[in-house]
Amino acid sequence: MNTLPNLAQVGALIGDPVRAAMLGVLMDGSERPAGELAEVSGVSPQTASSHLARLLDGGLLAVNRHGRHRYYRLRDSEVAHAVETLSVAADIAPRRCRAIDPGLKRARRCYDHIAGELGVAICDSLVADNRVVAGGDGYILSEAGSKWLKSHGLAPPADCRRPIVRSCLDWSERRPHLAGWLGMAILDEINKNGGVDRSFDTRSLRVTGNGRASLKRLFGMDWPPN
Repeated sequence: MNTLPNLAQVGALIGDPVRAAMLGVLMDGSERPAGELAEVSGVSPQTASSHLARLLDGGLLAVNRHGRHRYYRLRDSEVAHAVETLSVAADIAPRRCRAIDPGLKRARRCYDHIAGELGVAICDSLVADNRVVAGGDGYILSEAGSKWLKSHGLAPPADCRRPIVRSCLDWSERRPHLAGWLGMAILDEINKNGGVDRSFDTRSLRVTGNGRASLKRLFGMDWPPN
């Protein structure tokens, strides 16, 4: 008996190369029109529409309408988390014979939080200071972590429906970075005053001078490391 409902259906959706390419492009949390998704996945607009309809029906995408235009995005952070985790397993063999783009490896956007070397370094810093500790979805916010957030004017909303802290296994580093509300809040805080420049094509992030100052203020971290 299959005790994992819809696993085969979801696997078939993600396993198609065209649909996998579309999901990969949307992993930065962006919304994109069908024409752009057709271009990046190398298919005609008509073929793209068919694939997008399947992803919508399968619950992996959502669509927003702006006038006559339709913009597609990942349904939510749960889908992004699943895609990032599957990327780890899918990349075990290929990573032996290909190089990872240095910018993507250094820092990238994983839906609404930071991944790559920078995301892992932030996670390591918070664990080392006991601001996040083992528990819950990999980690939970400690009392010291709550005080640290308040000292920076940050606090999760009382009606927050997502995990405050979630561990997300990093595709390129094979170690956890932080997702959940805290991961989102950290990216938002660093991105104040243009803290990161975002690549629209590759998901990579470049930390600016303001971003480096924020990393120093929040985590005592020098970036990039010497």
